[in-house]
Amino acid sequence: MTYTDIFKEIVAIMQEDSATCKDYGAGDFKDYLSKITDGMDRMEFLHLVQEYLSAFGVEGHLSFTDETLGTIGFSVMRQEDTLYVVKANADTGLVPGDRIVGIDGESVNDIAQKESSFFMNETSEREGKMWPSVLKFYKHITVIHQDDTQEDISIITDSKDEEEPGYFFKKYGEDTLYIKLADFVDMNSIGQLYADCKNALDTCKKLIVDVRGNGGGADSAFVPLLEYCFPEGHSVTDYYKPEYPIEINYSVRNCKDRIQLLKTIFGDNIPEDMAPMVNKMVADNTENMGKGFIVSEEDEFVAGIVGRKEPQKVFIITDEGCASSGDSFVEVMSFSPKVTIVGRPTMGITDYSNCSMISFDDFKLVYPTSRDIRIDHGKGLAHKGVPVDHYIPWSPENIGRDIELEYCLT
Repeated sequence: MTYTDIFKEIVAIMQEDSATCKDYGAGDFKDYLSKITDGMDRMEFLHLVQEYLSAFGVEGHLSFTDETLGTIGFSVMRQEDTLYVVKANADTGLVPGDRIVGIDGESVNDIAQKESSFFMNETSEREGKMWPSVLKFYKHITVIHQDDTQEDISIITDSKDEEEPGYFFKKYGEDTLYIKLADFVDMNSIGQLYADCKNALDTCKKLIVDVRGNGGGADSAFVPLLEYCFPEGHSVTDYYKPEYPIEINYSVRNCKDRIQLLKTIFGDNIPEDMAPMVNKMVADNTENMGKGFIVSEEDEFVAGIVGRKEPQKVFIITDEGCASSGDSFVEVMSFSPKVTIVGRPTMGITDYSNCSMISFDDFKLVYPTSRDIRIDHGKGLAHKGVPVDHYIPWSPENIGRDIELEYCLT
């Protein structure tokens, strides 16, 4: 497909299939379309499409990426005119604590202003998660290392990820258990983690669950924790009552894609225990194909779960990188009187969810197909996130020191 064809198809999807269409239609696409030529530079095309989609103000669940590009291999947090490196792969030439003070010869503030659409009016504290998407369009950064030496470093987009343990637990003293959940994706590994720490879970007086940077996955991955986090003898539903349902966009494209995805995943060998659910999903999308937005039947995933005595206190550590099912986890936990939420508000991207993916050769578009009706009542989470009980602002002191965990342990 040509660049023009790809962009026109994206506009059509935003107009008809994305759950954002009810609020924004296809957006202001004409100016972007006028700038596209089929012979333009690939990175220029990528930048233009990402800028167009950024105008919808949807983080996480709406994106356009080039699958031939890797990652820049480091993450940053901004304070005024400086980007502080908080994580870095070895091949980037950076280490946590390095300060980026220039980008291709321009100041950090100048680049932030030039690329303001990418940041969606977020505060500088909540910009960190967006800077990697901006920096990949630039060539060099000016860095002041921790020994105060200055260096110009090339930005690479094929950094080799250094794997960190995503799920683990640790005991502090006799009565405190710490659990780290980097996401809610790998159900088998998460289930094994729960099994490995079950004795500690059953007996601890205090529980700390760390979901900083948790990019989401499946809500079902955190359900086993709920009984530990709500008061003894009370159903979770005594405290947590979702106020509004979601509505799902049953456009023709979305329904066909959902049915095809199920066929790709299961083929003709649907596990017996999953067959009723899969068959219902196929029938549901077949029956409603082309009917547009339909309010989803309530599926109370926390029904029947009763709280227990231990632990007596629960702390959830979160930040602006906690998103999607991570948002949902923190929101559910915030209703429990046993729980204290610590850190900074979550990313807040569940207003539009249940994403679909379309490939255009090596480009990939991800867009949401469901919409939370809370938006209509001014209660959306976008750019606010789930609030915390004890706010701990980010500062350079956080580099090399876990201030949030220290607070919980204290």
